[in-house]
Amino acid sequence: GVLEALASPFNCIYSAAKLKQNPRYPETEIMGSGAFKFVEHVKGASWRAERFEGYFKPGLPYLDGYKAYFVKSNGVVPGILGGQFDAEFRGRNPSEQKQLIDKMKNDLEVYESPWVNNLMLVFNTTRKPFDDVRVRQALSMAINRWGGSEALSKISVLKFVGGIMRPGFSMALPEEELVQIPGFSKDINKAREDAKKILAEVGLKDLKFKLLNRNIAEPYTPGAVFAIDQWRRVGVTVEHEQLETKLYQDRVAAGDFDVAVEFQADFMDDPTAQFSKFLTKKLSPAGYSGHTDSKIDDMYERQKQIMDPAERTKLVRELDTYALTQAYTVPLLWWQRIIVNHKKIKGWYMTPSHYLWQDLSTVWLDQ
Repeated sequence: GVLEALASPFNCIYSAAKLKQNPRYPETEIMGSGAFKFVEHVKGASWRAERFEGYFKPGLPYLDGYKAYFVKSNGVVPGILGGQFDAEFRGRNPSEQKQLIDKMKNDLEVYESPWVNNLMLVFNTTRKPFDDVRVRQALSMAINRWGGSEALSKISVLKFVGGIMRPGFSMALPEEELVQIPGFSKDINKAREDAKKILAEVGLKDLKFKLLNRNIAEPYTPGAVFAIDQWRRVGVTVEHEQLETKLYQDRVAAGDFDVAVEFQADFMDDPTAQFSKFLTKKLSPAGYSGHTDSKIDDMYERQKQIMDPAERTKLVRELDTYALTQAYTVPLLWWQRIIVNHKKIKGWYMTPSHYLWQDLSTVWLDQ
């Protein structure tokens, strides 16, 4: 809706007059109403900004300025340990957290929260046998999400078991309802036996397929390796194909895959955002499974129009249950957000999204 569009950190309001003069002016000219104004950009290295004296909130920002560095993920921890960086606001994994705490315990502040991100498995319903709901359900049932959560959360950001809405959010499926859905039972032994029976009944005791994935270590590699191991336990053989992000995205968008590892990363808890990759391609370009189930689209459009929170929650949970049962796309695990910053950083607040609270307007230094 309009409010979501205005609130989105991805959307901007541009000068109509300037766009008329040069439609591409935003590529090179910085404009806005933020707390800081642009000073310098060193391509591939850093970005520097200074306090905007005309900021619309009196007294803010507190900082005179900041410098942001562009580094690969594996460069963050050494940078913090070496004193090059004071803060990193996206998120670290548990092993990186431990490295920092072991060496700088008295100088650090740790924040933890569920993340509005999850890792998903997309079944290409335009290819056999993934057009068969029984096969999709069996493959989801083979995965021990509850046990995997305990193990993976020690080495990666993968942690929470949930449906399509973030675990803990008011519209999310209650656990007692979630565990009734194929793939989310806590009785993994029974679930796997049932999965084996289903695959045998459809003549796929020795099912083999390729799992398409991004070549990004965290959390895509551990998530995929875990899923492959789970499928092996019901007699399914999977080849792991990891590609550079652009090649991966092109393949997924073109429907050139058997099963793909995908992700959901939003700036807010709202079903209109969270269900975008569970829809048909007719309604959403991100409907990568290729299903044509108009019931999901219809329920999705209806929930957008409901103003009463209780009534909307009821329909959203029905949609969540139906979409998970059809298993065109299924969540693997939701992420945990871990922030480890120098304790002199004050005035920053944790949210479930790394897209939010990044204007740094209330941040100050205790030094």
